[in-house]
Amino acid sequence: MTTRRHLEQAHQRDRREGIEHDMLFPRLVIAGPELERVQAEHSTLIEVSHRLMQRLHALVRGSGFMFMLTDQQGCILHMMGDTEQMKDAHALNIVPGAYLSERSVGTNATGLAISDNRPVQLTAEEHFINAFRRWTCSAAPIHADTGQVLGTLSLMGRRRLVHQHTLGMVVAAVHSIEQELRNHAATSALKAALDDLDAVIESAPMAMLTANSQGYVARVNSPMCSLLGIRPQELMGRPLDGLIKGRADLWDALRANQKVADEEVEVRGVPQRGRFLLTASPISGGTEGTKGMVFTLRNINRVYRIVNRYTGMCAYHTFSDIIGDSAPLRRAVEFAQQVAASPSTVLITGESGTGKEVFAQAMHNASNRHEASFVAVNCGAIPEALFESELFGYEDGAFTGARKGGRPGRFELANGGTLFLDEVGELPLDMQVKLLRALQEGHITRVGGERPIPIDVRIIAATNRDLKQRVEEGAFRQDLYFRLSVIPLRIPPLRERKEDIPMLVSYFLRSKAQKLRKDIPPLHADTHQLLLRYEWPGNVRELENFIEKTVNLDGRILLDVKDEAEFRQKYLSPPPASTAPAPDTPCPQPLLTLAEMERCAIDRAVGTCPSMSAAAKALGISRNTLYLKCRAYGIAPKNKR
Repeated sequence: MTTRRHLEQAHQRDRREGIEHDMLFPRLVIAGPELERVQAEHSTLIEVSHRLMQRLHALVRGSGFMFMLTDQQGCILHMMGDTEQMKDAHALNIVPGAYLSERSVGTNATGLAISDNRPVQLTAEEHFINAFRRWTCSAAPIHADTGQVLGTLSLMGRRRLVHQHTLGMVVAAVHSIEQELRNHAATSALKAALDDLDAVIESAPMAMLTANSQGYVARVNSPMCSLLGIRPQELMGRPLDGLIKGRADLWDALRANQKVADEEVEVRGVPQRGRFLLTASPISGGTEGTKGMVFTLRNINRVYRIVNRYTGMCAYHTFSDIIGDSAPLRRAVEFAQQVAASPSTVLITGESGTGKEVFAQAMHNASNRHEASFVAVNCGAIPEALFESELFGYEDGAFTGARKGGRPGRFELANGGTLFLDEVGELPLDMQVKLLRALQEGHITRVGGERPIPIDVRIIAATNRDLKQRVEEGAFRQDLYFRLSVIPLRIPPLRERKEDIPMLVSYFLRSKAQKLRKDIPPLHADTHQLLLRYEWPGNVRELENFIEKTVNLDGRILLDVKDEAEFRQKYLSPPPASTAPAPDTPCPQPLLTLAEMERCAIDRAVGTCPSMSAAAKALGISRNTLYLKCRAYGIAPKNKR
């Protein structure tokens, strides 16, 4: 442990050397041929340490740390770490070729580890120059068998990440490097290559095994055993063609010294059998031909989830994204929250633009399937001829133009997660039969295939059609309708929850202004009246598009109607005489913004209602929402219950 007295002595040395607290960059930096010469002199150290640094970085990736390898003079030979941390270091010219000795950058963990020949951890103000005080750094010297210092390994991160275990990890890593150096010096090139292969297999996070030239399992790592649900001794010595049948082309390619990448295979004869992605590389014996093979397997469902994430097949919305506090919407949300965790099939009905997919995504994210895929299928947008292959996938050679190796369908991509069938009322009758069979039996068969594939998928269907009427017309199977509508959920149209319009308008004004990089435009009172009185046949989607158009036009409205005069007469004319104010009552001019109108309504309700609960009920919002809005508008609740 570095004592305060020892640090003060080190800082005094820095002052005598002329190191200044405000110094930003190392005094000594080499580059070009000189750096290449130094790196060449330490090529074995770099080679050995690089492999270990990769393993360690895989463990701490994303936590804000960076590894640095230096020689015995403190010259950085190699760096590896998280992107932001590397950027911070490069901004201070902490790059390969920069020296971290005390004479170059003052007191730091790497310099002290070299000068004191012991592990050191420094944090924040313990560094001499201010630029380094943002960091915590743990460093340990790397020794040769003779005791000579060969270099250092350092782990650097933001000062808030300081922990005594980081120094222990660096020391353990240094011990590993020193052992690897001894192995490298003591063994032949072939044995070193085999040792490296063993180390990679043991430390690799992916499922991996090796086989000899005859195709028998020679070594297997723990992830492989976990993936297949089998003990290592039960795999050792087994023939690979007994595990992966019907793929003689794989063995032919490997024996021809060719690599096989991402081949979908079926593994049998193990407890956790199924389909996996296989990558294999031959181990070349030079003139002796292939001496063995290295295999990795990946769970295909996990690969599908990764693919879905990067292709947009995932759920972004939660229940907090559903805007509105009207009673009809609250009932729909509360019901959806109640059934979200259920594995039962849900049928969401509602007019176009009401937000059926938002509800479906929110239910997925509120379920125990939220870490798995959310795959959406628009049943009205897929050509009838492609429906079966789109939903169930196809095998290699199933039809002309089929992709080599086959292709998974949407059911397989959604396995373990949620399959959202939008516009399910548009399904062709023959596909309705096949969908019903898949839902009832819990497995599917690819086009051109024979083997049933088990699936675990939660179905959420949606439609803006009246499926009961479609059943009566013979366009939709009654048994499929009952199978889909186990839990029916109706989304109210916007005309049934007009009290949500001010909240929606406010949200869309902010979001569209931000998206379009414009100021939020003021809306005229006539526009407010139109928004509140218009029927919105396109529902929330139509309102959203209207607001986007209004933001583009800086507050001016453009009505997408055939007869604008008739439209304004219908929606902007005064209320009927029966509800109009008395002739002698002065008519106020509504020139308030939506926010001002909302504040006035809340202030009036709080002032006149006997309790906060009564005020919330009168306004059609929850009591908690009322308190939040009172706080936002500076309205005192007057200690009412």
